[in-house]
Amino acid sequence: MWQRVLALLILIAGLLMAVLGVVSDNDTNVRLSGAVLMLIGIIWLYKQPTLKSLNRTDKPTLKWYQSPILWVPVIAIILFIISLFM
Repeated sequence: MWQRVLALLILIAGLLMAVLGVVSDNDTNVRLSGAVLMLIGIIWLYKQPTLKSLNRTDKPTLKWYQSPILWVPVIAIILFIISLFM
């Protein structure tokens, strides 16, 4: 479980470095290192075993309101609105 979270954090950190590299003086180096971090995060996340291969049938499946597909855009919109007022 923690390996998936760490892989996602590395992926998000690489994405932020690649996107926000424009504000840096060394934008090429920051963007390239962000792209490398994204690639490492994607490969690490891809190599993780799936839930079907782990045979975890004792845990219930997620409900729709527990899905990260729902909450990641909601958090992004909230952060965008907060950034407008700062």
